[in-house]
This record gives sequence, structure tokens and C-alpha cells, in this order.
Amino acid sequence: MKKSLLLAAATAASALALVLTACTGPETTAGDSSSAAGASGKSVWYADVIDSNPTTVAVAQGMNSVFSKNGVKMTRSLAVDPTTGQLDIGAQSQAITRAIQSNPAAIAYFMLDPTASRPQVEQAMTAKIPVFAAFGKPSFDVNAFIALYDNQQGYTSAKYLASQLQKGDKVAIISGPNVINVNDEVAGATKALQEAGMTIVGNVEQQRNLTDDANGGKTVMQGILQQNPDVKGVFVYNDETVLGAIAVAKQAGKNILFTSRNATIDAINAIKAGDLLGTCDIQPVQMGELLATAIVAEITGRKTYTKSEQIPSPSAEKCMVTKDNVSEWKSPEQLVNYVKIPMG
Repeated sequence: MKKSLLLAAATAASALALVLTACTGPETTAGDSSSAAGASGKSVWYADVIDSNPTTVAVAQGMNSVFSKNGVKMTRSLAVDPTTGQLDIGAQSQAITRAIQSNPAAIAYFMLDPTASRPQVEQAMTAKIPVFAAFGKPSFDVNAFIALYDNQQGYTSAKYLASQLQKGDKVAIISGPNVINVNDEVAGATKALQEAGMTIVGNVEQQRNLTDDANGGKTVMQGILQQNPDVKGVFVYNDETVLGAIAVAKQAGKNILFTSRNATIDAINAIKAGDLLGTCDIQPVQMGELLATAIVAEITGRKTYTKSEQIPSPSAEKCMVTKDNVSEWKSPEQLVNYVKIPMG
């Protein structure tokens, strides 16, 4: 079963423009008076995943910021089994059922699997409740979806890595769980490194961090150094993993360059410390804002989304946060005011 993994890219995408250097994202235009007048008093339900991941939280806060400006009440639910505390697609389907019963103006859900929650989504659309999917296109129709440009983000990050190395240098790739987002990201990175004339070493299928954490990154990096102690650069699929890989390289006394994706605060600090070359900012707040802006347009009648129309995401071309622009980077908490969102 293929699963979407913003959680892994977290592990784990613009009607709005990027700030050119810092990738801090757009100002939403969804709070104009005409939109607010048409949306005021309506409600939207967001069937989210977990509350412990800073990226998913930032997406939800970005959504809520736009909804609040337009007088829309947002309800958020989680896809967590109350007994085990683990991520559970079934729990998300149950949440969508609760959403339908509340008769909101629209429903959005974090797509964990392209085939999941189809009966619930179809029930909502039959009831004339618009449905929007976040971070991937379902295998069935919804009104619209938004997705990360995984391939382009991997390409941009790896291209920057290659630009700091010499043609022919040995480089490795640390991948993650075998899911759509990660595989597309790694494919983009591989293309960039090949185009730059890098020598890619190791087997990426054997260099997957299946635990999706820093400890897993350490284990994979140890294997890379055992096989290729002269590696010069490593592209890593996400920030948490790269921090583990960096720790191993430093312990081994190796001067290795790393790039990754996500722009977590720990990665930003690593850039400031000179340990990480750069990370691609996936801009979760802006993703949430763009999704919510589209939903506001739908529920106010300004636009009608049909047949899984794709909502544009922030471009990845200038997503890199590096030593040259890290001082301009803003955290999600600096971009929007975090508030408590009602749970349902």
C-alpha cells in the first residue's frame, strides 16, 4: 500500500509568490472583504493526521489563519488510534464521517493513502459537501487537491549540493520509507546529481531510513562510510535524518557536505552552525494558506473546483535555505499566530 508522506518529508506542497531568497512565503489575499462577507459564519472540517509533527501543525495553522480572516470556523480532527496512540487511517475515515454529520461548508483531509476513505469522501460529495485533499491526488475524484512538488524539491536541493562539489566527486543518497513522496523526491535528487556529473555511490534501496528519525540516519550513514569512506557529499531526504548523518560524519572526522529538505528549526540551526549546507523549505504554512484560500473561493462561489483539480503549490526553484539567506528565514510561528484550533 503506497502512502503519502509529508510526515517523512516532515515524512511528510502558489497563487502566491515566494520571497526570493529566504523562502518565507506569501501573504495571503484570502481575507478581502468580499470573500469574508460570503464565508462568514460557515465551517470547514480538516481531517488531519497527528499533532506531534511540527510540519503538519504548521499546515493546520496556515489554514486556520486564512479561515479566521474570512470568518470561517475550522474544526480539526486527528488520525490517531485512541488506544495505541499510533497513526490510523481508519480513525481518519471515522473523522470524515463525523465531519459529514456536522454538515460543514467543506471538508479537507490529509491524504495518507490514495485509496483510503473513498466511501466517506463519496458520501460527502453526494451530500454536496466539497472535498479537498491535502498533499496528494487520491485515486478517486475530489473537488481539488494540493501536493508537494517532491521531485522538484529533491532536484533543487541536490543541485545545490553538487554546485559546492567538483565534477566526479563521490556522493551518496539517503532515502526514507518506500512511499510516493520520498521516492519522487529521491528521483529528482538523483537526476540533479547525474546531470552535474557526480559519481553516485551505494545502493539507494539499501540506504533507506525506514525509522524516519535521526537514529536511523546515523545507521545508514555508518554503512555509507564503511563502504565509501571517501564520499564527499550526501543528499538526505529529510532534516531529522540528515542531523543523524551529520553526527556520524563529525564523529568520524569527515568533512562531508549535506543537503536535505523540510527546513525544520533544528536544520536551520545546523546551517547557522556550519554543519548543514542547506535545506529545501517546503513552506508548510504557505501550503495551508493556499489550500484554505482555495476552499474559501469554493464556499463563497468565487470558483468551482471539480474532478480533482490541482491547486498550485509554492515553487521549489528558490526553496533552498543556506548560509547566504538563513538570517532572513522565518519559522512557521513567525509567519502566523499559532492558536488553539477546536478539535472534533
